[in-house]
Amino acid sequence: MMGPLVICDIRRKWRGQGLVTFWRPTNNGYCYPLSWAGHYSPEDVARELSYYAVKEGGRWQRFPVTLAFAMALAVPPSPGQIDGDAGPVVRNTRENRAKLVAARIHL
Repeated sequence: MMGPLVICDIRRKWRGQGLVTFWRPTNNGYCYPLSWAGHYSPEDVARELSYYAVKEGGRWQRFPVTLAFAMALAVPPSPGQIDGDAGPVVRNTRENRAKLVAARIHL
């Protein structure tokens, strides 16, 4: 069993941000802390894969990864970086983006 998925959004215009963006529950906005990210089932993502997995200009912009994989990359946020110091977060580095893309779920 795969476990819950999170939707990772690494679109080019957000590359300068210090943290990777994830989707909140029910496609309702964005967040940095994984504790605020929506948990999506593989079945729900598979039903609308073209919405949840988007590639533009040959590069992945958004896609599902397992929550467990995202958590393995996660670190606590810097103090004061997130309201209430909520975390964990994934640093928006080239290395982390490459790892996320490599771990994207193919449904």
